[in-house]
Amino acid sequence: MARAKTSRRRKSSSGLARYLTTERVIIGGALLITALFFVFIIVDGISRQPPDINLSTVPDNSVAFASQGRNHIQEGELHPAYNSDPPTSGWHYPRDARLGVYTTPIADETLVHNLEHGHVWLSYRDADDQEALDLLRDIQRRYPQNVIVTYRPQNSTRIAAVAWGRLLALDEPDADQLYAFVLRYRNRAPENLGG
Repeated sequence: MARAKTSRRRKSSSGLARYLTTERVIIGGALLITALFFVFIIVDGISRQPPDINLSTVPDNSVAFASQGRNHIQEGELHPAYNSDPPTSGWHYPRDARLGVYTTPIADETLVHNLEHGHVWLSYRDADDQEALDLLRDIQRRYPQNVIVTYRPQNSTRIAAVAWGRLLALDEPDADQLYAFVLRYRNRAPENLGG
């Protein structure tokens, strides 16, 4: 009787082994990886879609500042004071910063160059403000060709949104205000490079 059980086990395992050939395992694995890849692409694409915001329902609480020009200066060179904090135009370094999210400060003079290119600069004041950072990071992820995020401890408010000639200062995170600011003021500068 022990031989009959062993024989049955061999037959069932050999049937599975015959079915799971190397080719079938490779093809099945490739199909699974392909399916997972497409699911990832679709989910990622959906998560990057900007929220549907009706600009007519979100008041523009930003402030306009007169342009202070767009003169290039060398790194470390002194210049007159900016007329806004953070600056919205004026003296800046010859190179801008790559778009993305930075948890360390970047010189205002570098970021003014980003503004000149039509980018929107979002900054947060408190290094440990995870709520603000998460919101700003999400906005940058949805507008990767338009937005740069930095930590800026000298901000007078919790969050500042800056575009060429415009400043929105927020004491509390307000997603609608920030998204509306990006939509209103991206690519509205002397040298638009944004997408």
